[in-house]
Amino acid sequence: MRRTGFATLLACAVAMAGGCDSSTSTGPAQPGAPTTTTGAFTGGNIGDDTGSPTSPAPQPTTPTDTPLAACASGAVDVTAQSMGAATSHYGLTLVFSIANPTQACTLTGYPGMDEITDTGEVIHAERTPRGYIGGLPSDNDKPPTVVVKSGHPARAIAESVACGVLDKPDPKIAKVEVTPPNSTDTRVIDTSLTACNLKIHPVTE
Repeated sequence: MRRTGFATLLACAVAMAGGCDSSTSTGPAQPGAPTTTTGAFTGGNIGDDTGSPTSPAPQPTTPTDTPLAACASGAVDVTAQSMGAATSHYGLTLVFSIANPTQACTLTGYPGMDEITDTGEVIHAERTPRGYIGGLPSDNDKPPTVVVKSGHPARAIAESVACGVLDKPDPKIAKVEVTPPNSTDTRVIDTSLTACNLKIHPVTE
């Protein structure tokens, strides 16, 4: 009995020195049993070892149109075209053209117009939405905003009445001054009207 016990102890010591495991093998894995794998993909994009999703690319924004500014002093040139006469009424078209063809601006409202007689009297044109010769439509008194750019001027009609039909004197006009709407940039034009019932209408297309 003592020899047998010693042999058993010796066998165990040799087995332990050889790295044997005292646990009992359970045999091959049974079909359907779950298996554990290492190095599994934990999320994120392929090639991204951080595991965090990539931020979406910024979307392009659509630029908004910038409103055009009102025409500043010196931005427009002023010329005049006679419209002739009709039943003792005389008409004049004032033309406001862009001074710099590469720029654009807006005009809204009434120009100023003064006729200066040879005696120095200043006759101011009355601002009215319409008259016998032209102006705004009869159902609209609101002046439009006109974009002034190359090839696209704004226009305003001035008109007057023959002084003789009103039994009034017809003074000689020495100079005509025109100022674009909302401006102090007064220009002199070389065309005049009779001085009676002088009116000016808003700028239009």
